Amino acid sequence: MWNNRPIIIRIKRHENVHPFIQALHAQQIPLKRVVFREQEVTFETHMGYLSKIRRIRSRYRLKMTVHYADEQQVFRAQLWTLLGLFIMILTPLLCAQVVWRVDIEAATPELQQQIERTFQETFRLETPMTKKVLPSDAVIRQSLLEKHRDLAWVHIEKHGGRVILRPQESPKKTELTTEKLATHLVATKSGVITNFNIQHGERKISVNDTAYDGDVLVSGVIESGDDHVFVGAKGEVFADYWLECTFKIPTKLTLQSLQQKQWRVVVKGIHKEAVDYVQKKDLPNWLDPYVSIVEEQQTKTMVIKLDESKIDTLLMPLLHEKMLQSLPAKTVIKKENLLQAKWGNGTVEGKVLFLVNENIASPIKGPQGE
Repeated sequence: MWNNRPIIIRIKRHENVHPFIQALHAQQIPLKRVVFREQEVTFETHMGYLSKIRRIRSRYRLKMTVHYADEQQVFRAQLWTLLGLFIMILTPLLCAQVVWRVDIEAATPELQQQIERTFQETFRLETPMTKKVLPSDAVIRQSLLEKHRDLAWVHIEKHGGRVILRPQESPKKTELTTEKLATHLVATKSGVITNFNIQHGERKISVNDTAYDGDVLVSGVIESGDDHVFVGAKGEVFADYWLECTFKIPTKLTLQSLQQKQWRVVVKGIHKEAVDYVQKKDLPNWLDPYVSIVEEQQTKTMVIKLDESKIDTLLMPLLHEKMLQSLPAKTVIKKENLLQAKWGNGTVEGKVLFLVNENIASPIKGPQGE
């Protein structure tokens, strides 16, 4: 069937063209659509006669070019075309009958590991496998729900050769507890009040007022005539205050900065070092013991010499971060002033004044709150 592929032959006009055509007819070579033009003669035949045509053409010393007549066709009725089309259709159908991966997508890594372990211990399946070997959705779901009582359902999705199990946890019941509220919220530091975040109680001080250590900021007891009603005190009271600190740090600093993340292929047995990675690609079970594809966080180590020109760009930000780490959560440093700095013997020491905004309210309990 390949030799019957149609071809178009173009011959430059010459006095030997007519004898050439007659010689082709004498050899019983079929010619179709013979067209005589001013510069050339064209006709159509089959690929199987090309060798004979070339021998006759060399006898008459004609210039000839050969073109496939079906180059613009989308589908060619040929053996190799039909075979390739059959393979193209059959291959996805065969691959669709194979389960290549079974993935667990859970809300937490701990739950994912538990479901993976239960699935492997229960069914003992190795991928790739045919879909006939894979248990039905009902069997998989029932087995997992029986062994994990905290699950409400297991969603099973199938995409081609991939099976995805999505376990859904049951809603956790929250026990209602009677919270023991404080009697008052008192100030632990002196400062200027900036804002309140109160859930229970009555304010005893206003914004922009100065509170001193030990003052009652929020009262949990409301006076109603001669009666005292306990409602409890709960919340936060933020205030600004100045904090003076001393510091002493070396002028030669070693810093590490985070760089871009990069993917890396780790072959077990070749790469001996431990790999600290951010995330890891899921590979088939037969490949995972030998190869890992991980994303690593690259870091760059820099040695910086601290001098007076880097006070605003390096020294103050370092002191700011160091102080912020030592303060409670939700604390904000609004401003910092360098009071003094002394350089010498490879160190710099001095004093810095911070304007801190912090929750200064502390709960106290008394007889009313019992």
